[in-house]
Amino acid sequence: MEAIKKAKDLKVDFVFLDIQLPDLTGLQVAELLRELQLDTEIVFVTAYDQYAIEAFKHRAFHYILKPYDTEDFVQMVNSYERSLNRKKAPAAVASDYKPRLAVETGDEVIYLPPGEIVYIAKEGRAVSIYTLKNKYEANYTLQQLEEKLQSYSFFRTHKSYLVNLDYVKELRHWFNGAVNLHLNDQNGTVVPVSRNYVKELRLKLEL
Repeated sequence: MEAIKKAKDLKVDFVFLDIQLPDLTGLQVAELLRELQLDTEIVFVTAYDQYAIEAFKHRAFHYILKPYDTEDFVQMVNSYERSLNRKKAPAAVASDYKPRLAVETGDEVIYLPPGEIVYIAKEGRAVSIYTLKNKYEANYTLQQLEEKLQSYSFFRTHKSYLVNLDYVKELRHWFNGAVNLHLNDQNGTVVPVSRNYVKELRLKLEL
């Protein structure tokens, strides 16, 4: 209850909650915060992955599993900044033109429709864009591509992979709790999924 009072009085941007708390559970605190209609994002930081779906029902902004590292929080803040930019962006003017991703290859600039991109991978220092037929080396970082494609059906499954969810065939559990995405392309590509993103990924994929 003290946390709820502080969130209300201080008008904080984020509230970080564990599931197990001294009085109420983190889920109960989240429910009460939503009833107050505060302009506050809720982030769960917990060792319990089984509560993720219920957490997102309370409009949790993010769900970070322990043990966590700095990159988990960096990605959360980047997601927050992108959501703010989307809110500030002016309404799009109706048009038949669909923007494309510009990829420079030598003396040429190829314009790729986002829907034709299957996945993007960081391979060493290079970032490669894969379509059904071709592979292109991009002059972008993976973070830049994630921002450019944020309004399309792309999802960051791993620190090295950005996947077009339209090409997902199945999600398969592997050994030691690892999870892989199998893509519907000619090579039957398998992409790893960081365990912190499994629940959020399923919420985006499933009805």
